[in-house]
Amino acid sequence: MPNESDEFDELLENLRPNFRCLKPLKEQLVDSSDPYPNGGEKEVSILFVNLYGVERLTVQMEVETRVELFNHYCGVMVEPIFNHRGTLDKYIDSTIMAVFNSPLPLENHALMAIKAALAMRDRLPEINSSWFPEEHHPLRIGIGINTDRVFCGNVGSPQGMEFTAVGHGVNVANHLSQQGQQYGCDILIGQKTYESCAEYVQVRERDSTQLKPEGNPFKVYELIGLNA
Repeated sequence: MPNESDEFDELLENLRPNFRCLKPLKEQLVDSSDPYPNGGEKEVSILFVNLYGVERLTVQMEVETRVELFNHYCGVMVEPIFNHRGTLDKYIDSTIMAVFNSPLPLENHALMAIKAALAMRDRLPEINSSWFPEEHHPLRIGIGINTDRVFCGNVGSPQGMEFTAVGHGVNVANHLSQQGQQYGCDILIGQKTYESCAEYVQVRERDSTQLKPEGNPFKVYELIGLNA
């Protein structure tokens, strides 16, 4: 017999296609000059945002109320992605993945991803004040951005294909989004992301990290903000 958690997961799964339709991929590709229409390797900036504290804060909520909260959260978080010309790639539980510079070309894609992340951080208090106005430990987010060459294109089976980005660089972005808690910060960016727009951003260098067993150590930076 399914429990409440299973029911909640099923409801979220049913919601995700609706969010994906906020800006249909087909509309973005009309008149596109993208040189990789069928997929290929290209440099992109990948953004992951993880939501923390949701289980603790929603354990007493009805399933429908929890879905309403998730609905609100996703609506607020994806808006900066679209405003900065990114593509909403997928939802994975309470994690959102976005890609900048695929499928459509985007100049300064690393900087655009950074601006989207800062806008997400600025919008989080709006969610907390609406849902948890008296909570001393409200919802938190962890954002990771990595710039790398990865495969962008259709992935899946003939029964179901999905346009997405895959590769080590994607895994690095996901890793960074989870590492922020270790450093007590909410946005971490990879070395190439920083180097792509160093003149525009304020950062604090953290230590080096790596994904085992693959990859070499790389520098990690906490994103403070934009230069005035």
